[in-house]
Amino acid sequence: MKVPSRFRALAALPLMALALAGCASLPAADAPARTIAAPAALPAPTGTTGWGFPIYDIPADPAVRFGVLPNGLKYAVLANATPKNTVAVRLGFDVGYIDESDAEAGLAHFLEHMAFNGSKNVPEGEMIKLLEREGLSFGADTNASTGFEETIYKLDLPRNEPKLLDTALMLMRETGSNLTLDPAAIDRERGVIQSETRTRNTFMRRRIKHYFDFIAPGTVFSRRLFPANTEANIDSFTRDTLEGLYRRFYRPDNATLVIVGDVEPDAVEAAIKARFADWQAPANPTPRVDKGQVDLQRGPAAANFVDPAVPVLVTIDRFAPYAAKPETVAEFRRVVLNRLGIGVLNRRLEKIANAADAPILSGSASTDDLFDIARQSSITIQAKEGPDSWKTALALGTTEMRRLAEHGVTAAELREQLANLGTAYRTAAEQEKTRRNPALAEAILGTVPQQDVFITPSTRYALFQQLSQEITPEAVHAAVRTALAGSEPLIHVSTKTPVEGGEAAILAAYRAAAATPVAPPAQAADAAFGYTDFGAPGTIAADSTIADLGIRQIRFANNVRLNLKQTDFEQGRLRFLVRLGSGMLAIPKEDAAVGVFTGALFGTAGTGKHGFDELQQILAGRQLSYGLVAGDDAFQVSGVTTMADFATQMQLSAAYVSDPGYRGEALARWRGLIPPFLAQTRATPAAVAQFQVPRIVANGDPRFGLPDREALEAVTLEEVREDLSGQLATAPIEISVVGAFDEAAVIEAVAASFGALPPREPALDAFAAARQVRFAADTRPVTLTHTGPADQALVQSYWPTRDDSDAQEDATLSLLAEVLQLELLEEVREKLGATYSPSAGSSTSATYPGFGTLSTSIVVRPQDADSVFAAVDRIAAQLRNAPPAADTIERARKPVLERAALNRRENSWWLQALRESQLRPERLERFRTVEARYRAVTPAMLQAAARKYLDPKRRLDVRIVPESAGAK
Repeated sequence: MKVPSRFRALAALPLMALALAGCASLPAADAPARTIAAPAALPAPTGTTGWGFPIYDIPADPAVRFGVLPNGLKYAVLANATPKNTVAVRLGFDVGYIDESDAEAGLAHFLEHMAFNGSKNVPEGEMIKLLEREGLSFGADTNASTGFEETIYKLDLPRNEPKLLDTALMLMRETGSNLTLDPAAIDRERGVIQSETRTRNTFMRRRIKHYFDFIAPGTVFSRRLFPANTEANIDSFTRDTLEGLYRRFYRPDNATLVIVGDVEPDAVEAAIKARFADWQAPANPTPRVDKGQVDLQRGPAAANFVDPAVPVLVTIDRFAPYAAKPETVAEFRRVVLNRLGIGVLNRRLEKIANAADAPILSGSASTDDLFDIARQSSITIQAKEGPDSWKTALALGTTEMRRLAEHGVTAAELREQLANLGTAYRTAAEQEKTRRNPALAEAILGTVPQQDVFITPSTRYALFQQLSQEITPEAVHAAVRTALAGSEPLIHVSTKTPVEGGEAAILAAYRAAAATPVAPPAQAADAAFGYTDFGAPGTIAADSTIADLGIRQIRFANNVRLNLKQTDFEQGRLRFLVRLGSGMLAIPKEDAAVGVFTGALFGTAGTGKHGFDELQQILAGRQLSYGLVAGDDAFQVSGVTTMADFATQMQLSAAYVSDPGYRGEALARWRGLIPPFLAQTRATPAAVAQFQVPRIVANGDPRFGLPDREALEAVTLEEVREDLSGQLATAPIEISVVGAFDEAAVIEAVAASFGALPPREPALDAFAAARQVRFAADTRPVTLTHTGPADQALVQSYWPTRDDSDAQEDATLSLLAEVLQLELLEEVREKLGATYSPSAGSSTSATYPGFGTLSTSIVVRPQDADSVFAAVDRIAAQLRNAPPAADTIERARKPVLERAALNRRENSWWLQALRESQLRPERLERFRTVEARYRAVTPAMLQAAARKYLDPKRRLDVRIVPESAGAK
């Protein structure tokens, strides 16, 4: 079966996303059983795919055309029209970090970068520009990634024109064997790679390295995960070394090309053959590395990772021998039973974490494969901050895994998980015909490592329906007992300070927990949803249509407004947005922390009749969004659901508005989350920029950035109730629904829920005083510090601009920011080699009159900050002194126009267009004219905007440096 997603994410660059998202998804687990089962024998296949992959008793998707060229290149083509008229192109190579020698450490990733830096037929610096002229934005539509075992090149074409597809195939062919690897280009790229490495050196990245060295020492995965010599090697390797890696692994018999989109497969297949047939495979086989093995006889063992920013995490792992798992009905049954059992465990952990007296903050368990070297069962628990809190987490994780293994699941728990899993399979099947091209392309490519079969969602749902008839608590128990059985535990504990007593203390705490008897799980009582009747359904007071946009607008007698837009972009699903009142404008500035609480945990506060966990139990199997979020100018809840669940969603959201719970467990969870969260807000330059800089830019306004610890800890439920109750009771409500839905049924559902509430105010309050925000009055340079590595700094520049009330000026500023970013990429990344990903942006407020910024943000070495600020100065001066070059403008404008055209085929875009089209109807015109406004921007307009806004005397420079450097 497939490599577990958590490790594909870990291996793939960038790693920052894993660091921020991965606390609960990192591996861990504990089970009392010690038997390590031998792998079962594989069944005989019944056929093969066009790639020669074995097919057993589950059919492959017949719509995918698989093929292999004589040179060994695998290709797949799938006609798919979501989004319409677009094409996703993916070229994958079976090479990654594990294939590097010690002298090549870091070069698989470096080679990925060099694919964008010159080839036989595309001069250095021209590939990205060529694609930008075609409307592809660097990073969004043109990208690549390197992982442990694979390198993938990605192009998302905004048009399905044969000429553009041929260009994409040409570039992929150039990548295959025609890269020039010019020594001068290599030298320029060294600094870019070093910048990327520095950016990703976070506490979670360091934790992952420590964790892998602990659970899989001696394996190639441990050796090649952030090798110690990488940075020195990047500075010193020769072209011949890089060329050697390139020639060993970039070969047709080690590559797979996947094309999914609005295409004619015959024509695409012919184009592939014409473009790639001359690529020659070497006579020698592709070299393969010995991956090593996890030592199954090693445990029990423990390790302690220490970092001042890391949350308190306890991970418990058990391992068993790896066995290949082909796509069979038997394997599908095993996966389903395990998902159900682990789903029960995760719900138990969630309930514990949500309790008012919760001893932990979160927990997550899993059973999966550790690549193809071991079977793994895991549990990770995040403890609350406090002395020896890791002991509590370790005991709880040990106990709950044992409880599952020894006592199994209850009938009520199984019903909840069956409902949730059945919904997941059903909705995937219902939405099969509008799956998105990029996701499909990468899913097909993802079948290559383990020679999996690509299977349709409808096939999987049919299998689930058949299997569900025989699923019992006993069957789930038997399956998870097997899955949790394995080696003695490996226990990894992450703490801010060293564990007193070290590994011996950790193992002693585990043994004590493992020796404690475990009681069976409690039987949960059934309950009925208490919000099916809000009184007499609302009547329609006004009903009109905006013909050119296909929007229907309804106002109920109580002034609740409803906007409807039917589309066929996403089969079997709809998107909704409920906007209420004025959000942060209605919360006093000094209570800004209340807004943060509302966004983070209002959903877990439940309703008057039901706690959050009870709601999840009652509403299992439904696609629902909980709670409300406090935005700048509205409280809102949004989500994706189906017609079958829409009425329940409206009832649930109306309950949060009319009968909010304000339950103590939400506040207890809030207070437990504050310490570990605050420890991370200075751990990286990016975190400092996110949480501190906005308030400086907004002249100290407490609604921007993050409130201080005292304010966060002072939040009370009474304060939340006081700040929200007036808005929840009477403020205007506007609901928008976009997608595939039954119009009459949607209107009926809204009428019976929100339409039945007491009357709402007909218009939004002005909140004129609350809308007053100004740019920093003191624009002297600011230096802030972070607690991360000493080689990381971030330099930012902010210029005050304006609000977004002038739609054309808004478009001009946005395009100026795009031009500024292109110039930064050219000057700071390509010429100076000082950074990996410089960015520029325009933010014009729709909430605060007169407030907006143009900004740049660039990660650098501390010693390079002055030279990068100087480069920003030069670029800004150039933009003031002369219009940008015509080619630069078009490379900035074309991707914007292509995105705008694509957006009109996206439900999420239409939801934004509709969201306040009744309460603020004048803003709807902006969505009609977006392309025209960008086309109207001239070189002179860009220069005029640069002269007006990029004023060096009004600029605020922010430098974020290591704490050891100190604040100036």
